[in-house]
Amino acid sequence: MKVNEIFGPTIQGEGKSAGMPTMFLRMAQCNLACTYCDTPYTWNWFGTSFQHPEKYNRKKEVHDMSRTDVVDVLKKNGPNIKSLVITGGEPMLQQDEVIELLRLLKADGYRVEIETNGTVEPNSEFMELIDQINCSPKTSNSGFDNRPTMRERSKALKKLASSDKTYFKFVVNGRSDLTEIKELIFKYGMINVYLMAEGSTREEQYLLTDEIMKICRENNFHFSPRLQVLYWNRTRGI
Repeated sequence: MKVNEIFGPTIQGEGKSAGMPTMFLRMAQCNLACTYCDTPYTWNWFGTSFQHPEKYNRKKEVHDMSRTDVVDVLKKNGPNIKSLVITGGEPMLQQDEVIELLRLLKADGYRVEIETNGTVEPNSEFMELIDQINCSPKTSNSGFDNRPTMRERSKALKKLASSDKTYFKFVVNGRSDLTEIKELIFKYGMINVYLMAEGSTREEQYLLTDEIMKICRENNFHFSPRLQVLYWNRTRGI
């Protein structure tokens, strides 16, 4: 498995499970290049031409680990925590490896949720093993590097929308994003929709939160905080 970092115990900061004690497994690599990405160290290496300005050393950020290595770290660092969030980057690029890990974790009583951009179609075994899917489809506000044909994969979104395990979470800059979001919701029959203010710093979150909460109230959407940003700003690994 291509792993960026394993950390915790901490709390889930976003979506339906916000505030839940958990461990985190952050996978390396991504198939998109969002300009607002707050984890560019999982994919934006020195030498790439992506628009995102923050570049990182691939050798320092990508670690080859077996699934048993991952489980050992989880148990050592969080012996009393049986909850895991698999995030990225885009963890579904390594779906086969994730499934192998899920087999081990589920046999040991873990509850596992995954965070994905919704561009990789999950197979039936993955859907059976996973407990919760936090899908964050990318809209045009994600920037130049995400062309529509890259960020919207119909087969994947249809499969995800058909499951009651899936919760959709949109990153929002303001009201101008609503038309595109509503079109995607209608097109794929999405339910359990959350809106989250764009911003990878505490100050950016404060600027947008009131407006995004108002939009949620007006349109009957759930509001998602970004607790990890509000509490720890841009600190990694907590």
